This record gives sequence, structure tokens and C-alpha cells, in this order.
Amino acid sequence: MGQVPRELTPLESALHFFGAQVRYWRTLRALSQTGLGRRTHDSGALIGKIEKGERFPSLALAQRLWPQLEQERAAREAPGEAPGEDDESEVGEVGLAWLATLQATVEVVGRLWRADMHRRPILASATWVPAAFAGPIREWLLNREDEIAQGWGSRHVSQSDIDALWAMCEAFTDVDQRLGGGYARSTLLHYVNHVVFPLLNGSYQEAIGRELMAATARLCDLCGWMSWDSGRQGLAQRYYIQALRLAQASGNRALGAHILADMATQAYSLGDAAQTLELASAGLDCGSPLTAARCAAWQGSAHAMRGDQRACAQACLIAHRALDRMPPAGEQLWFKVFTPEHLTFEMLAMASDLGRADEVQRLAPGVLTSASAGGALRRQIITTTALARSYLPSAGNSRADIDQACVLLSQVIPSLGSLRSTHSLDHVNALRRALTAHAGHPSVQEVEDRFHATVATVGPPH
Repeated sequence: MGQVPRELTPLESALHFFGAQVRYWRTLRALSQTGLGRRTHDSGALIGKIEKGERFPSLALAQRLWPQLEQERAAREAPGEAPGEDDESEVGEVGLAWLATLQATVEVVGRLWRADMHRRPILASATWVPAAFAGPIREWLLNREDEIAQGWGSRHVSQSDIDALWAMCEAFTDVDQRLGGGYARSTLLHYVNHVVFPLLNGSYQEAIGRELMAATARLCDLCGWMSWDSGRQGLAQRYYIQALRLAQASGNRALGAHILADMATQAYSLGDAAQTLELASAGLDCGSPLTAARCAAWQGSAHAMRGDQRACAQACLIAHRALDRMPPAGEQLWFKVFTPEHLTFEMLAMASDLGRADEVQRLAPGVLTSASAGGALRRQIITTTALARSYLPSAGNSRADIDQACVLLSQVIPSLGSLRSTHSLDHVNALRRALTAHAGHPSVQEVEDRFHATVATVGPPH
């Protein structure tokens, strides 16, 4: 017996109304969620989340869905239900503001963690708000100093507690890089709620307090990164804002710049070049060569998105020079995620945005070798899909080869069962949509069949 669909309240929010409409017209056309997803080149799990109001649909997704659901002019309105009490509206706003006091920030971070752990739908479906970053960027650049009180609880925080937090930061970072943000996100939420939050409400001297805020900022940043990689854009944005606020309280400018670079990553993935450039520029002057290099790379990505090849090249030169200034002993653990190999990976993405198929094909082998050696499955998939796109027919592309593009796509499909990354799957689906222009090609149909046979066994990210 099939599962009874969750009841919706279409009048409660635009999100629920859209989901109810999708379910209504899909059912009227006798399509399953998987069947509709196959027509739009999306997963059935994503269609399910849209219908339940758990995921906000992008404009591109809505434009893909509607032609498949259109009926002749005998349109009817789906029956609505009386709206229930909106007791989650306040939860939906949590985390968007930069708060003046550290204590208020700690309370908001705790509310975010608890609501996320309890899977409050309004947070899971929250949308990304570009304007929400303006205030935090301004406050970060003003660099106001926080007072770190000795704490207000009975739990004494020691250096050994701080060391344990940083060790967990490193462990969660490693899992994310190898298996994707959705793999350990629920574990991270359990950890921050049951271990980290009690420490924030403990007692500590000022020096320990600043280290505690730095480690918590990094963990909050990881919550943001894993949420972004799981497709929860609005939730990720809230975590990033609070992570940056905690980094300012810690006095660690380099860590804050690293968080700004993560925020730029999200803005870039959502196609906002202006926001990507603003966030990356805010992190440049941070005293850390590695993080400055990463911020410069995101400046280059923003310029590439705009098609400005000259500005992109200048930003890459700045990034290379910053990496050359790295001290022999290296930097602290959260910066180890950016290396010369990562810069090459970012340059490959820039070349793809600029339509430089020859450059993508030149850089890809080295990126894939380093990603494979480091077990970075997400980077392997994104690089391979970019390489495959470089073989699609386009103006001035003398290396077009549909068969080769399909061979490369086939290589990453088995990995989708191991990686819990909506972001990576988005890259794969974008390539599949590009291949629909060549749907009559035997290789395209073959790779489509292989994809659907694989994703049928893959669940959504946690």
C-alpha cells in the first residue's frame, strides 16, 4: 500500500500553495513523482520535497515543471484548506539579523540548532535572501570589538574542551569533503546541540572564551556549508551570518574571511555574481595568505560569470601571489581546505563559465588526479561534469564530441550512490538537461537509462 500523501494547507504560504498545485496537476495527469522528475531531469525525491513544501523551487525548476503539468483550458483550482495558526513564522526569521551582543547571538545560534535538529519545515524551506548579507558585511568591515564575559553557567570550559572542538571541526570537514554535506549533517547537529551549546553557556576566562567563539564559529560555518550542499539555501545563509558574527566576537579575522569565502561559494552557486564579488572582496584583507587566495579566486569566479576574462585573469594572479606568501609552517587547520590544487579547480570552473573548452580540458586531468588522491568525491563529480560539458557542441568549440560527454557522465553516475551532495547532483542534472538537445543520439539515451537505474536506489540528503 502506498504512503498517504502529507496534507497541505495551500493558503498558509506561497510555498505550500505551489506544492499543492504541483501535486494536484501531477495527479490529474496520472504521473508519479519519479515520472514527473524524469520529464524535467530532476529527481523524484526533489519533486516530493516541493510538493510537501519542504523545498523552495527555483525559477528554473518552476519553468521546467509547468510545461509538463499544463492542461487544456478546463483548468480547475485545487481545493484549499483553512490556514492553520502560523506558529512557525517567527522561527523562519531566526538567524537573518546581526545582533549587537554576543549573548543574544549565542541564544539565536542555539535556536537555529534546535529548530534544525527538530526539522522545522519553515527553516528547511527558507529561501536565500541576497539583501540579508549587506548588514553582516558592513558590520564585519567595521570590526567592532566584543567583550567576552566569563560566562554565566556552572560548566567550566577548559583548553582541553577547545582542543576537542577543533578536532571535531577537522573530522566533520574530512567527512564532508569525502562524502558530501548530507552525509553527516544530522550527526553534526546532534553534536552542536548536546555538546557545544552547553559549553557556550558555561564559564570561561576571556582568552578561552575567544577560542570557544572561534571554534563555534567554525562549527556553525560547517552547519552552513553542509546545509548549502544539501540544498537548504535559506538555512545555510542563516548559519553563515551567525558564524561570521561569532568569528568577529572571537577576534579571528582570518577565520571570518574563510566564512565570507563560504558565503561567496553559495552566492556563486545561486548565480549572483555581484554578491559573490562583494563577499569575496570583504575577506581579502584578513592577514591569511591562504584565505586571501581563496577570496581572490572567488573574485575571479564572479568576473568569469560576467564574462570578464581580463578581470578574471587578474584575480587569479592575485590568488597565485597570495599562495606564494604562505609561511613554511602552513596555517591553522580550517585553512587546509584551500591549496594550489583547489585554486586550479576554481580556475577550471572559471574557464567553463567563460566558454573556454580547451582550457577546461587542459586543467581537468590534474584536478581529477588530486581529487582522487584526496578522496574528494564531490570535486571529482563537479570536475568531470564540467569536462563533459566542454565536449558539447557550441560556437567555436572544435572538440565537440557527444559520445565523449556521455562517457564522462557515465563515469560519475555510480558515485551518486556514495555522495550525499545535492550540489553535485545539480551539476549532473544541468549536464543532463544540456544533453536533451541531442536526445536522439544513442549515447544520450543510454546514459539516461543508466542514471535512472542508479538514482532509483539513492535517497535524498539528510
